[in-house]
Amino acid sequence: MIALLFALLTATMGLNYFKMTTAANTLFFITLALSVYWLKFHATSQLTIQL
Repeated sequence: MIALLFALLTATMGLNYFKMTTAANTLFFITLALSVYWLKFHATSQLTIQL
């Protein structure tokens, strides 16, 4: 999931480099939403060790 978020942010920077700001902004906000989802549901969950 982290790799996907980094790839999306890299794509956002690429779109900004090529002056496609509307698409870049849209992709940035999608990435922010995915980041919040990941933080809320995955990064804060308790670790379980199954023996």
